[in-house]
Amino acid sequence: MDKIICPVCDNKASLASMDMTPQLVEELAAHEQIFDYVGESCYNERLKICNNCSELIGGMTCAVCGCFVHFRARHKTSICIKGKW
Repeated sequence: MDKIICPVCDNKASLASMDMTPQLVEELAAHEQIFDYVGESCYNERLKICNNCSELIGGMTCAVCGCFVHFRARHKTSICIKGKW
């Protein structure tokens, strides 16, 4: 019997094995298909706030909520958990 692999788990394993860098996260976020994009100027302003935040880890991850900020900052419905944007 063949082993069935959950596609979600398999995708997470692939991501976990990648050498994540801020540049890679930014590139992946740029290719994300979203329907509630905030627009380039708002996105850049949010990233500027995140980049100046003491809770940013490695230039890509929020220490408070655990998100990749390049993804979270792109959505109109997303908020900064600390209320900064």
